[in-house]
Amino acid sequence: MSNSSDVSRPKRYFGFHYILLRFLGLGWWHHPDENNTRNFPGLYFYYALLTELVWVVIFVGLESIDPFIGHKDLDRFMFSLSFVVTHDLTLIKLYIFFFKNRDLQDIVRTLEINLQDYYQNNGLIRRTIKVTKILTGSFLFFGWLTIGNTTIYGIVRDIKWKTEILQLNESTSKPPRTLPQPIYIPWNYENERPYIVTYLFETIGLLWTGHIVMTIDTFIGSVILHMSCQFTILQEAFLTAYDRAIESIYQGIQTNEYSVSDSSERINTSNNLDMKENSIRMYKSDKEIEEGLLTVLKSCFKQHQLLINCVEKFSVTYSYGFVTQLLSSMAAICAVMVQVSLDASSFKSVRLITSLAFFVAMIIQLAIQCFTGNELTYQARRVADAVMECQWERMPARVRKMLLLTMLRAQKPLHLTAAGFANMNNDCFLSIMKAAYSYYAVLSKRQV
Repeated sequence: MSNSSDVSRPKRYFGFHYILLRFLGLGWWHHPDENNTRNFPGLYFYYALLTELVWVVIFVGLESIDPFIGHKDLDRFMFSLSFVVTHDLTLIKLYIFFFKNRDLQDIVRTLEINLQDYYQNNGLIRRTIKVTKILTGSFLFFGWLTIGNTTIYGIVRDIKWKTEILQLNESTSKPPRTLPQPIYIPWNYENERPYIVTYLFETIGLLWTGHIVMTIDTFIGSVILHMSCQFTILQEAFLTAYDRAIESIYQGIQTNEYSVSDSSERINTSNNLDMKENSIRMYKSDKEIEEGLLTVLKSCFKQHQLLINCVEKFSVTYSYGFVTQLLSSMAAICAVMVQVSLDASSFKSVRLITSLAFFVAMIIQLAIQCFTGNELTYQARRVADAVMECQWERMPARVRKMLLLTMLRAQKPLHLTAAGFANMNNDCFLSIMKAAYSYYAVLSKRQV
């Protein structure tokens, strides 16, 4: 049931995310209109197993070992730690996407399919899809900028290493040949061919794991935005409920055989709501008008309850994903702040660009879920205001009681929580940033 807008119904809200999820081996995500929830059909299972084994288990494992093998200076350690924390804690998100896949697909189906049975604003949904694409694009841009600069930095360092080697005599020991990103490599890669192979392994690994992080986070943020959008649409549904009910009854009178009379001409030419209502009372009893109102409002009540159930299910399904996000963001932002200060003090321009890009990416990663969670809570609470402004004074007493119950339920805050430890909102974002800065200040003092 849509509004009178001529905007066509949008389909496949998360099409771009689904393509990335499939390519990255995170499951064959089916669009809700396909009526298929198989996660690993046919040969795709072996593709997913191979990619996750190589790029998650092996690459992230080697990356995690590196900071704790041998002597590492603070510069190398902090840069490596920021990646390690982000990638390691993302494994919990991967668990949710693998084993909670059916629940997440049910939530998407509710947003894309089930809610189409109720009042919808297709124009607003299309604008929300556009916002999610911008959100995804901005995160991907800073992710690519980080990985791209890391690669460039590695090339520049390798050129300097080759230049330094040419100036050494045979009796002088060679300095070690390094890779762009600190990672533990259990084989000798300093010769040209092994180095190229190792370089490609690391670059692809960074791109693969980086895209896993970015795709999961932007997908979750997009789901939250669409839930917020549906609460905004629900507000519109309540605000227009009385007008739509009267218009529906009015149209019913026009098609009825006894409306063909002199008074019918007056009904057809009246555009004023009061005049329409007075005209309807000539043909309909108060009981019939009340039933017409209840038909429209019951649809709003069901839509509200469906949305509440959807949000609560999503909050339970992804609660540990939110915990992971808060922990990884606090540690990674702290580590990369130390890295930025080190690069800025030593004028390492290429490395500084990389660190700054990664710093912005980490902030966007945290902000996506905190700001969208805050928007969801805000829009869910505004449903009560919409009920208050829905011309309830024109409605019968029995209908007003039902509206009162809906308003009381809407006034109860609807939060996305990190396993009950914190609510995902703007205050949470500021708290994480403050905590990260406090830890950074302590580390900076120890460094001095």
